[in-house]
Amino acid sequence: MTKLDPTDPRRLSSGLVYYDESRATTPATHVLIVGVGAYKSKKFLNPLTTTTVSARAVADWFIEDGGFNNPKRPLGSVAVLLSEPIGEDKNGLSQYAGGEVPRANFANTENAVRDWVRRLNAHKDNLVFLYVASHGESFLGRTAFLLEDFGTDDLNETKGSSEVEQLVGALGNVIPTSQLLLFDCCRSPTDLQLPWEEDFGSKLISLKKPAGSYGEAAQQWVITATSLGEIALGRTNQTTLFADALLAALQGVASDPSIPLWPVRPGSLVDKIDRLMSLHRMPDERAQVPGGRLAGSFDITYPGEPADVPIYISLDDPAAWPDAVITVRQTPGTETTIVGQEAEPPFKMVRAAQLTALAVQVKREDTTFGSTEGKVYAPAIFMQVDRLATPPAQVIGHLDPSRSFGDAAQLVLSIAVQVNRIEAGAIAEIVRRDDPAKNKKIIAVPIGGSVTVDVSAGPLLISLRTPDGRLQARDCDIEKDQILAIEFTLSDSPHEWLTTAAMTGSIRPAPSPQEAPSIFPPPPPATGVRTFARDAFWRTRVIAKDHEETKDSRIYSNKFFHVEMSAEQVLVAGIDPLAMVVEANDDGRFVRLNIVDDALRRYDDVGNGLASPFFALVEGAGRRELVAVPTLGNWVTAEGRTWSPYVVVDRLTSFEQARCTVVVEDETWSGLLGFLASRDMEASGKLLESGLDKKARNAIQQKRVNPLAAVAGALVAVGSAQPDIAQRWDPWLYNLCKWFPAISDGPIILGKRLLSKATNDEQLQEARKWLLEGFKRGAPLYSLSADWLARGLEILPADDDELKYSQAAARRFANITDPTQAFTVVRFDN
Repeated sequence: MTKLDPTDPRRLSSGLVYYDESRATTPATHVLIVGVGAYKSKKFLNPLTTTTVSARAVADWFIEDGGFNNPKRPLGSVAVLLSEPIGEDKNGLSQYAGGEVPRANFANTENAVRDWVRRLNAHKDNLVFLYVASHGESFLGRTAFLLEDFGTDDLNETKGSSEVEQLVGALGNVIPTSQLLLFDCCRSPTDLQLPWEEDFGSKLISLKKPAGSYGEAAQQWVITATSLGEIALGRTNQTTLFADALLAALQGVASDPSIPLWPVRPGSLVDKIDRLMSLHRMPDERAQVPGGRLAGSFDITYPGEPADVPIYISLDDPAAWPDAVITVRQTPGTETTIVGQEAEPPFKMVRAAQLTALAVQVKREDTTFGSTEGKVYAPAIFMQVDRLATPPAQVIGHLDPSRSFGDAAQLVLSIAVQVNRIEAGAIAEIVRRDDPAKNKKIIAVPIGGSVTVDVSAGPLLISLRTPDGRLQARDCDIEKDQILAIEFTLSDSPHEWLTTAAMTGSIRPAPSPQEAPSIFPPPPPATGVRTFARDAFWRTRVIAKDHEETKDSRIYSNKFFHVEMSAEQVLVAGIDPLAMVVEANDDGRFVRLNIVDDALRRYDDVGNGLASPFFALVEGAGRRELVAVPTLGNWVTAEGRTWSPYVVVDRLTSFEQARCTVVVEDETWSGLLGFLASRDMEASGKLLESGLDKKARNAIQQKRVNPLAAVAGALVAVGSAQPDIAQRWDPWLYNLCKWFPAISDGPIILGKRLLSKATNDEQLQEARKWLLEGFKRGAPLYSLSADWLARGLEILPADDDELKYSQAAARRFANITDPTQAFTVVRFDN
């Protein structure tokens, strides 16, 4: 071990507790851990008992327990900052790794981050690891983590806090590209009542790309402990749920047995964290869902093959856990009885040897609740006993033995829905349990349809990722020549007219009566369709179109229609006299605004006056949201196509969440748009590879087919770093810019792509040209484009007034754009 001596000044200057001098200039892993449990502000009278426990546990995994193992990038350094309630006799400093470490106030954390970044930048192949455990608050789409001295300055409300999104953006400019950034904090709404364009916290660091390092895009995985607007949970004097799941996943639950040494990669890490945290959900709680997912893949650690396998046993209804009698029978092995207790996490973990047969039976009050069976395969098994069993796998036929070879068999995978088929809607991964490296398959599965897959006979694990954010897993044993059918399900929809919204994750769970905002009185029951004709009240308006007239921002659209909401009624006005009709379904909570665009081709030619994108301005109860309307014109339905956008307004969203969501019903693109909303570039990239890439490029080539689908494809191709992007996409990105001059997303995507591969000043200037062109065209239709525009401009050296203005305006726009949606939703107050 290379722990620093207790008297080494680097301990208190930057929290450095471990440093391997021999790894200073070779590929290594550099770790920064910040744990804040005690605050100076009177707002936080009681210290947190979980954050510093979690920070210590993560640090121990690296330097005390010997858990971290990465031969390609060994441990190079670990820095730790801790704010704990320490008595005066201990000088106010915590002890860790044999000596004192700094308190996690802003100044100390700033010093630690600066020194950490200098260590990172010593080699481009370093692995970046950041873990922050503290209080956290959200403001619109942004989150700040709070350091020890937050809330101690009456003239600076946000002093002592730092914005996650700004820090992530800055770290995108360090030289190493492999980055795992973990934020274990709440994201509950702040009560600071800040102006809507206010910076949310102070910058710990602000970085430009070092000269000559533009050639590689950061493979950032940003994982937050919970989703936007939610709290993160812990257990008194124990680790947080997120830290517990993180460490279990790193220690092997998230490993890939198909690769030697069983590496853990970011994609499997976030999926297993999600699965492990869901086990802790108590009957009166929502499941804590991790947020954040970006692009790229790299090996974090290599746990190796385990001696035995963890088995997580749970019930589909956590309310049934207390007094449940669970019998676990192992063959070979013993029989174990578990009795569920009140106030304990509603699951148990047991361990068994590889290939052990398991039978789990659950009884409550001497009545059978349910049962399940399976076989133990590493790295982990999740056995959920359902009261109502999922549809079992069914043998529906056999292959002709005279025409099949070896151990050939077939799977038929389907996703059952009543309406709205999506041809490439979900991603399935099929792995042999007994030989994970053999014939691993990743395929697209249609929603509302089925796909047939040739497989090898044996035990299989099928994992299905759907655009509503669910990850479902099914085990099966398939014999030679069998044709086995397995059916999956999707989230329920409250109405048939919201099916696509539910399938793509756009319908939030109903809040409890305590959580439901009191902005609107309880609405009367109301259903049906209301139509708002074109002669209602016409209005168009230029919003900050020319920056000579306003210093706000010129990147808003120049056309919109106006929707006014109340608990009892919906009023639409300001519809473009040339094009728009709006119909509304309204059940009292959800309103669906159906946009009927009578323009022949909205993005046909600039000269027809219809080339500008449209936005809906939705107002009600003190809320204003400007919503992108991705309409194409009436040729879509005339030619039998299905691209049909609508806006869903949820009257019961909390303040920090956008009330509006944009949904597109389309048999080809809805699945990809759902994954794009969650920024799941891994799944999006797999869908693109299934054939959507060709359709997206065709949409550019044919010009009039669907430029907005082409933009979605381009976002995914660049964001997921498709392996053949240079050959397949680069030429079409220029055409997307030139042929559709009204769409700002095209130049932004091209600028992002050029920036990622720039290696000299000339290429950097070319990227700058296209980013500024995107800025000049107006508001992007996709929220990811807004983020890329702000980040891309900020990377560029601000050497003139035009760029400085554009940087500031693009950042303001990105800050009030909801990052959890595919299309742009901008939030204002009145």
